[in-house]
Amino acid sequence: HESNEDGKLNIGCFGLSEPGNGSDAGAASVTATEDGDEWIVNGTKAWITNAHEAGAAIVFATTDKSLKHKGISAFVVPMDAPGFSLGAKEDKLGIRASSTSNLIMDNVRIPKSHLIS
Repeated sequence: HESNEDGKLNIGCFGLSEPGNGSDAGAASVTATEDGDEWIVNGTKAWITNAHEAGAAIVFATTDKSLKHKGISAFVVPMDAPGFSLGAKEDKLGIRASSTSNLIMDNVRIPKSHLIS
Protein backbone atom coordinates (compact mmCIF):
# COMPACT_ATOMS: atom_id res chain seq x y z
CA HIS A 1 0.00 0.00 0.00
CA GLU A 2 1.03 3.62 -0.48
CA SER A 3 0.46 6.49 1.89
CA ASN A 4 0.18 10.20 1.19
CA GLU A 5 2.17 12.91 2.97
CA ASP A 6 -0.25 12.81 5.94
CA GLY A 7 0.43 9.10 6.44
CA LYS A 8 -3.11 8.17 5.37
CA LEU A 9 -3.71 5.37 2.90
CA ASN A 10 -4.44 6.41 -0.67
CA ILE A 11 -7.96 5.14 -1.35
CA GLY A 12 -10.09 5.75 -4.41
CA CYS A 13 -13.62 4.99 -5.50
CA PHE A 14 -15.34 3.90 -8.71
CA GLY A 15 -18.24 6.00 -10.04
CA LEU A 16 -20.36 4.09 -12.56
CA SER A 17 -23.92 3.78 -11.17
CA GLU A 18 -26.39 6.65 -11.50
CA PRO A 19 -29.84 7.39 -10.13
CA GLY A 20 -32.32 6.02 -12.67
CA ASN A 21 -29.65 4.28 -14.79
CA GLY A 22 -28.12 1.83 -12.32
CA SER A 23 -24.83 0.44 -13.65
CA ASP A 24 -25.76 0.78 -17.35
CA ALA A 25 -22.71 2.73 -18.54
CA GLY A 26 -24.30 3.32 -21.95
CA ALA A 27 -27.08 5.33 -20.30
CA ALA A 28 -24.69 7.64 -18.42
CA SER A 29 -26.25 11.04 -17.77
CA VAL A 30 -23.08 12.46 -16.20
CA THR A 31 -21.37 14.52 -18.89
CA ALA A 32 -17.82 15.68 -19.55
CA THR A 33 -17.42 18.57 -21.97
CA GLU A 34 -14.11 19.76 -23.41
CA ASP A 35 -13.21 23.38 -22.66
CA GLY A 36 -9.71 24.36 -23.77
CA ASP A 37 -7.19 22.26 -21.86
CA GLU A 38 -9.80 21.02 -19.37
CA TRP A 39 -12.89 18.84 -19.08
CA ILE A 40 -16.00 20.11 -17.29
CA VAL A 41 -17.83 17.28 -15.48
CA ASN A 42 -21.49 17.55 -14.42
CA GLY A 43 -23.91 15.09 -12.85
CA THR A 44 -24.40 12.61 -10.00
CA LYS A 45 -23.12 9.09 -9.38
CA ALA A 46 -24.98 6.95 -6.85
CA TRP A 47 -24.24 4.20 -4.30
CA ILE A 48 -20.46 4.72 -4.45
CA THR A 49 -18.42 2.60 -2.03
CA ASN A 50 -15.61 4.44 -0.18
CA ALA A 51 -16.93 7.84 -1.29
CA HIS A 52 -16.11 9.55 2.03
CA GLU A 53 -12.72 7.83 2.40
CA ALA A 54 -11.43 8.37 -1.15
CA GLY A 55 -9.02 11.01 -2.37
CA ALA A 56 -10.06 10.59 -6.01
CA ALA A 57 -12.79 8.92 -8.04
CA ILE A 58 -12.77 7.17 -11.38
CA VAL A 59 -15.89 8.63 -13.00
CA PHE A 60 -17.55 7.44 -16.19
CA ALA A 61 -19.15 10.25 -18.22
CA THR A 62 -20.73 10.79 -21.63
CA THR A 63 -18.35 12.72 -23.87
CA ASP A 64 -20.17 12.16 -27.20
CA LYS A 65 -23.87 11.25 -26.99
CA SER A 66 -24.04 10.57 -30.76
CA LEU A 67 -21.70 7.58 -30.30
CA LYS A 68 -24.04 6.05 -27.67
CA HIS A 69 -22.11 3.51 -25.49
CA LYS A 70 -18.87 4.21 -27.42
CA GLY A 71 -19.12 7.87 -26.37
CA ILE A 72 -18.45 7.08 -22.69
CA SER A 73 -15.07 8.01 -21.18
CA ALA A 74 -13.42 7.43 -17.80
CA PHE A 75 -11.74 10.23 -15.83
CA VAL A 76 -9.80 10.62 -12.59
CA VAL A 77 -11.61 13.28 -10.57
CA PRO A 78 -9.97 14.58 -7.37
CA MET A 79 -12.42 14.70 -4.47
CA ASP A 80 -11.20 18.17 -3.47
CA ALA A 81 -11.91 19.73 -6.89
CA PRO A 82 -14.10 22.86 -6.74
CA GLY A 83 -17.72 21.91 -7.47
CA PHE A 84 -17.29 18.32 -6.22
CA SER A 85 -19.36 17.28 -3.21
CA LEU A 86 -20.59 14.16 -1.47
CA GLY A 87 -24.11 13.17 -0.54
CA ALA A 88 -25.07 11.88 2.89
CA LYS A 89 -23.70 8.52 3.97
CA GLU A 90 -26.20 5.73 3.32
CA ASP A 91 -27.45 3.96 6.45
CA LYS A 92 -26.65 0.35 5.54
CA LEU A 93 -27.62 -2.90 7.22
CA GLY A 94 -24.11 -4.33 6.82
CA ILE A 95 -20.67 -3.57 5.38
CA ARG A 96 -20.24 -0.54 7.63
CA ALA A 97 -16.44 -0.44 7.33
CA SER A 98 -16.78 1.67 4.19
CA SER A 99 -19.12 4.52 3.34
CA THR A 100 -21.64 4.52 0.50
CA SER A 101 -22.71 7.87 -0.88
CA ASN A 102 -23.47 9.95 -3.97
CA LEU A 103 -20.76 11.82 -5.89
CA ILE A 104 -22.11 15.20 -7.00
CA MET A 105 -20.27 17.17 -9.68
CA ASP A 106 -21.30 20.72 -10.54
CA ASN A 107 -19.05 22.23 -13.22
CA VAL A 108 -16.02 20.33 -11.91
CA ARG A 109 -12.98 21.29 -13.99
CA ILE A 110 -10.23 18.71 -14.43
CA PRO A 111 -7.14 18.77 -16.66
CA LYS A 112 -7.33 16.92 -19.98
CA SER A 113 -4.58 14.64 -18.65
CA HIS A 114 -7.15 13.13 -16.23
CA LEU A 115 -8.87 11.32 -19.13
CA ILE A 116 -8.21 7.57 -18.73
CA SER A 117 -9.91 6.36 -21.92
